[in-house]
Amino acid sequence: MNDFNFIIPLQKGLIGDTLTGTASTTSVDRDEERMSANAINNMTDGVKREGVNLFGNHQHDWENILGGIDNAEAFDKKFKININLNKANPKYEQLVGTLNTKGVRIGLSVGGNVKSFHWEYDKAIGKKIKVLDEVEVYEVSVVGIPSNKESFLTIPQAIAKSAKLPGMPPIFKCVNCNSEVEKGVCALCLTRY
Repeated sequence: MNDFNFIIPLQKGLIGDTLTGTASTTSVDRDEERMSANAINNMTDGVKREGVNLFGNHQHDWENILGGIDNAEAFDKKFKININLNKANPKYEQLVGTLNTKGVRIGLSVGGNVKSFHWEYDKAIGKKIKVLDEVEVYEVSVVGIPSNKESFLTIPQAIAKSAKLPGMPPIFKCVNCNSEVEKGVCALCLTRY
């Protein structure tokens, strides 16, 4: 697997024009469903092949297009996306301002068509859950509370670090493989810190 990084040149006024995020993972969500690794790969391939729009709260009118998603990666059981924001949308400033507010998190939610699924017993929650095996992604939306607890919008690390934005956590890289360290564990080689 390749690491998921974007190199973005920093220019005055660029902060917030390009965002990244985790749109889904293989974790059990609040609806007691989860994506399989295959579903994550389906969605990634779909975005790379056709691209999808970013909307607000799954409102699909053309006036609600907040950006375009033309690149995605399946990395560490996560569906990671790159978003080019639509500066012509009047909600652009509100979205960027909210994202730059200390302590505020903006969720991501995938909209699409479930092509196949199966049921399996999840020991952690003690019941059967639906596992989505094949998903055709139609769009991704920013939401206040995502169904998947790990699906959030982020400012690319290079921009956040360079701009010294308030509330941004320090960026830690693994000394072994130079990947992101999340919650004290390297996302790639699983080294604990």
